[in-house]
Amino acid sequence: MSPEKKFKFALVGHSEELADAVRRCINPSTEDVVIKVVNIGEAPATAKKLVEQGTEIIFGHGGNAYHMMQAIEKPVVEIPRTYLDMMEAFIKARQYDTRIGMTSFTGPTDGIDLIEEILGIKVRQIVHHTTAQLEQGVRDAFTEGIRVIVGGGISNRTITSLGGKGIVIEPRKSAVEKVFSEARLIASRRRKEAENSVRIHTILQMIDDGVIGVDNFGRIDIYNEAAEKILGLDLKSSMQQSLTKILKDIQLIDVLTSGNPQIDAIKKVGRDNIVVNALPIHIEGRSQGAVALIKNVSRIQSINRKLNENLYLKGFVAKHTLDDITGETPSMLQLKEKVQHYARTHTTTMLQGETGTGKELLAQAIHNLSPRKNQPFVAINCAALPESLLESELFGYEEGAFTGAKRGGKIGLFELANHGTVFLDEIADIPVGLQVRLLRVIENKEVMRVGGDRYVPIDVRIISSSYKDLRQEVRQGNFRADLYYRLAILRLKLPPLRERLDDIEPILRHILAKLGKSSKSVTAEMIAAMKCYHWPGNIRELISFIESYLILLNKSVRSQELFISLLNEQMDDPAVVEMPAPECRLDAEITPPSLKTPTGSLKETLEEYENQVIETTLRACQYNKKETARRLGVSVNTLWRKMNTRPLKNCR
Repeated sequence: MSPEKKFKFALVGHSEELADAVRRCINPSTEDVVIKVVNIGEAPATAKKLVEQGTEIIFGHGGNAYHMMQAIEKPVVEIPRTYLDMMEAFIKARQYDTRIGMTSFTGPTDGIDLIEEILGIKVRQIVHHTTAQLEQGVRDAFTEGIRVIVGGGISNRTITSLGGKGIVIEPRKSAVEKVFSEARLIASRRRKEAENSVRIHTILQMIDDGVIGVDNFGRIDIYNEAAEKILGLDLKSSMQQSLTKILKDIQLIDVLTSGNPQIDAIKKVGRDNIVVNALPIHIEGRSQGAVALIKNVSRIQSINRKLNENLYLKGFVAKHTLDDITGETPSMLQLKEKVQHYARTHTTTMLQGETGTGKELLAQAIHNLSPRKNQPFVAINCAALPESLLESELFGYEEGAFTGAKRGGKIGLFELANHGTVFLDEIADIPVGLQVRLLRVIENKEVMRVGGDRYVPIDVRIISSSYKDLRQEVRQGNFRADLYYRLAILRLKLPPLRERLDDIEPILRHILAKLGKSSKSVTAEMIAAMKCYHWPGNIRELISFIESYLILLNKSVRSQELFISLLNEQMDDPAVVEMPAPECRLDAEITPPSLKTPTGSLKETLEEYENQVIETTLRACQYNKKETARRLGVSVNTLWRKMNTRPLKNCR
C-alpha cells in the first residue's frame, strides 16, 4: 500500500501500558497511529482535534472510549476489557495483598464473585463516571485499608501517590490485533463510501434535472444544485417549515407514506410549473425513503424545440404551405377549400394525381395547416425501395434482426413521425405482404419492429398518394380493399396541368420569382404558345422547361426564338407521350367552321380560315397536337410552326 493510502488511526488512552500494547500491534506498512495518553475528561477534546487532522479511526478504552463515542461522529473502536485481562491483573495484585480494589466505569462489573472464589481474594469495586469520582474512590478505598488497586492509568497514578500499588489491566495482544483488523475494515468501507458519495454527488450535479430525496422520517438526505435552482431554495439552510411545504407541494411525502409512485405529475411551485416523477425506496420490503426527479416545464418545452430542430436538420419537416400551391382556376380554388377543411382533422387522406402535379407539396401543406404542424413530417416513396428494405424503413428493426442490421437496431419512420404525419408516396406500389402490416398500424395505432417481440404505440396521421387509380387496382386484386377504404376516408384529386391551362401564367410568375428572374423573360405570345402544349409531365415538366430556357438565355432578357425552339424540342421528345384526357374521343367527327364574308385580301382570308380549322381540330382533339396534325394531314412541326407564326386567337 502506498504511503498516501495508509490508514490514519489514533489511540486516546489512559495509560502508557495500554499505549505499549497498541504499539506492539501496529503494521507500519498499512497504518500510521498517533498515541495520546489523557484523562477521561480530556478525551473528547483530544479526539475532536485528531479528527480535524484527518484521523479516520480512534481507539479507546473504558471511560475514554465511552466519552469519545458521545462527542464525535468518527468511528471509535473500543479496546475491550476481557475477563482474561482482569484475571491476569488480579493474579499480579494477589502477590501484594488479597484485599484488592478494582475500578469499574459507570457500573459494577459482573462475574467478580467468581474470580474472588477462584483466586481466593476479596475485591472492592470502585464505580465512577468522571476522573474526579475515580480519584476520590481510590482515596476512599485506601482509607478503608486497601493498598492494591486494579484498573487503568489514572487509578494507578492515584494509588501510587498514596503509597499503594497499582496494577494496570493490559489488553491481550490478540484482542488488540482484533481491534486493528476491525479498524482497517471500517476504514476501508468508509473510504469506499466516501468515494461513492463523491461520485454520486458529482453525477447529481451533472444532471440537468433536479433530484431530491428523503429518508424514512421525511428528512431531506440527498439533493443537487438543479433541484435548488428549480425549487428556488437553499435546501441546506432553509427553515424546516419551508422544506416541509416544498416536500408536500411536490407530493414526495405522499409517495413516502403511501408507497405509490408518482409519474409525470405537473405541480405548481411558486410561479413555475414543474413535472415530478417520484418513487418510494423499498429495502427488504420496507419503505426507507423516497426520491423525486423534477424538471421545469419550460425545460421540457426547450428540449422539444431542440428535438424539432434536429428533426428539421434530418429533413423530417414540412417546408411548403398552401400558399406555395399556385392556381386560380375553379378546380384549384375548390381543391384549396377542401384542403383547409380536411387539414383540421386527423383522418387518413388519399391524394390522387398524375406524376408532377404536386402531391407531396399538397401533403406538406395539409400537415402545416393541421394541429400536428409542430411535429415531424416524414415522407417515403414506396415505389423506390424493395419490399425488405421498405419494411425495415417503415417499421424499424431490432439488433440482430437480419444480416447487416445495425448494433442497437433502428427506429422506423412511423416511430420517428410519432405525433406527426407520415406521407406514403406512390402507395399503390407497396407490396401485398406489407399491406397487412400497414392496415394494423392504421387500425391499432401500434407498430412492431422487424425482429421485435413487442408493439410500440404510435400516434400518426397518414397521408398517401398514387398516380394510379386505386379503385381499379382493388378490382384487379393488386391492392387490398380494406386498406384502400382505411387510407381513402378523405380524398383529394389534383387536376393535371392540361385541365387548368389558365394557371400556367400565375405558375410562371411564381417560378420566375423563386428563381430570381424578371417576368419580362416570358412574353404573352410565349405564354399563349405554352397553353397550346399538352404538358404530360405537368408542373414538374413546366418547371424543368422554364429552368432550361432561363439557363440558355444567358445574359439576355428574353428570346422568343429560343423559347419556341425549346418548346418544339419538348414536343418532339420521344420520352414525351401525349396523353389525351379520358373523355377525349380522337375519332370524333370534326365540323369545319363556316366561311365568313371576306373582309380582307385573299391571303388574309385563307389564313383566317386556316386558323379557324386548326383551332376547331385542336379543340376536338383535346389539344393533342400529334392527333391534330394527323387529322389535318400535316407534320407536327408544320402544325407547330403555323401555331407560332400566327398565334391562334382561341388557343388557351
